[in-house]
Amino acid sequence: MKNIILILFAITTSSCNAQNLPLSTKYSQIPNNAHIKDLNNDLNKYVGSWNASVGDKQIHLYITKQEDRPINLISKSYYSDVLVIKYEILVNNQIVESTKNYTLENANITSMDLDIDGSIIFDYEGGKCGVGWGMIDVTYIDSTHLKWNYIPESTVITNINCPDYPAGGIKINLPDEPKDIIFTKQ
Repeated sequence: MKNIILILFAITTSSCNAQNLPLSTKYSQIPNNAHIKDLNNDLNKYVGSWNASVGDKQIHLYITKQEDRPINLISKSYYSDVLVIKYEILVNNQIVESTKNYTLENANITSMDLDIDGSIIFDYEGGKCGVGWGMIDVTYIDSTHLKWNYIPESTVITNINCPDYPAGGIKINLPDEPKDIIFTKQ
């Protein structure tokens, strides 16, 4: 009887461990209900408050690590350790856009991949009506600096597919120019 219990325990333990996969796991190799874990603590160095100035804009990033975030993509459901970016953008010291008070689940910038060069690729869902959606590449330089590159996708938004579209248009406030914006840790 003791041997049967030990065998069942060994099978259960190995099954659970097999579901914890590293961040570098390719999407095609992720089984349903797996846990993609930050086993090497690659995400921790990005966590914190970061600031940059671009022209008359001050950009404040608040990067948080969220463990076991539910992910539902195409035909797969799994859990992953991710980074979530909340931000606040000021022009002439006036807040023009902020997601600082969003919950982690409602924040619209979430990491989706650890690139070969060690940078993190983020998905940005866009602002109002999805305007500005695209990808953001953030590279860790050192303990006090990050490099930011935002590549917005173009979308045609009208008052038909965005009923509360403002008369003056929707402005993208996240900086996409110049390339390689350097953020400093606060």
